[in-house]
Amino acid sequence: MKIGILGQGFSGIILSLMLKEKDPKNDVTIIDKEETAGRKILATGNGRCNITNLNENKYAYNSEDAKSIVEEFGPKEIVKFLNKIGIFTREYNGLVYPYSNSAKTLLDYLIALCKEKKVKFVNREKLIDYSFEKEKIRVKTTNKIFIFDKFVIASGSQSAPQLGGSGDIFSILEKHSYKISGLKPGLAPIQTEEKPVTIQNERVKAKVSLYIDKTLVYEETGEVLFKKDGLSGIVIFNCASMIARSKRFKKCTISLDLLPDYNYDELVDLLTKLNDKSKASVLSGIFTKHIVEYIRKASGIKNLYAYTPTEIKKLAVTMKNLVFTYKNTYDFKDSQVTVGGVEFSNLDFDLESKKEPGVYLIGEVLNADGLCGGYNITFAISSAYRVAEALEKAE
Repeated sequence: MKIGILGQGFSGIILSLMLKEKDPKNDVTIIDKEETAGRKILATGNGRCNITNLNENKYAYNSEDAKSIVEEFGPKEIVKFLNKIGIFTREYNGLVYPYSNSAKTLLDYLIALCKEKKVKFVNREKLIDYSFEKEKIRVKTTNKIFIFDKFVIASGSQSAPQLGGSGDIFSILEKHSYKISGLKPGLAPIQTEEKPVTIQNERVKAKVSLYIDKTLVYEETGEVLFKKDGLSGIVIFNCASMIARSKRFKKCTISLDLLPDYNYDELVDLLTKLNDKSKASVLSGIFTKHIVEYIRKASGIKNLYAYTPTEIKKLAVTMKNLVFTYKNTYDFKDSQVTVGGVEFSNLDFDLESKKEPGVYLIGEVLNADGLCGGYNITFAISSAYRVAEALEKAE
């Protein structure tokens, strides 16, 4: 069977290996507009490549369709498959990485393995369109024409254009009458109405609570990085995706509990006892001087130290509930994933097009986004597995 795959990212590369594992006679070609394969893979997990996540998270995916695909071939099955093809893994608190802790080493091995199995890589060829000739699929790229029995679109989406992300595929799919939900940047920094310029580049560990129209929709504890125009950090990236998943809202706020290990009363008691221990602010033993000053001003307190009981309570309130008002999410170039994409209603169980038999869609091109922590790569591999199974039956 001649199978064409558009996209040399995780889903496309893993699918090609799965197809070759099932039948070495499968003639597999992976096409990409980029000069080299897997550029986005190199950036995952800060260069370490967080492949999957053994931890359960009810917010991990935006839809039941995505969850059901991952449940069929999930993290444990992914690890077994990787081990089977020679990739050792290691785990840190449920996060699974290649044993080398190197995305480049992993990518080099995957590409070498593909080439050993006679998978063909075609680069610097952008998809122009595809059509049908009898029972074949004619794929036209910038300089070439391919004829395939089956065609799998694994082109990703438009996040991180500097790494090859592009929304070009959606204009082509719209011409083919696919229903596509609105595309928004996810897993990205957030701009806020408040401008924490004086504490930009400072970091704190905080319990982050996301409220949409006064309803608590997400909570997570993690590191927050202050930017001159808003907030960043993994926990904030997750908030950005949760916001993008919300169709409509009037107001969105992010509350930072800067001392999640203490409740309000415990914090007031602690600050009261320490208030007269030094001529410096009692907060100076907890936070950097810039964050201390930001908290003091946010609390509306003029005293630099030796706070009154009322001021201690104000400081405690601010530290337990430092509020930022959502203004916007950074653009696609600063996002790790795109929220939205081709609706699952266009596809059958096997992820084959209902309108165009022989055409399949996998990975981020679908309306399936995951939070940080390997969830998006998990879906890329899980959806590749489902199509590999379907193509084996189609032979």
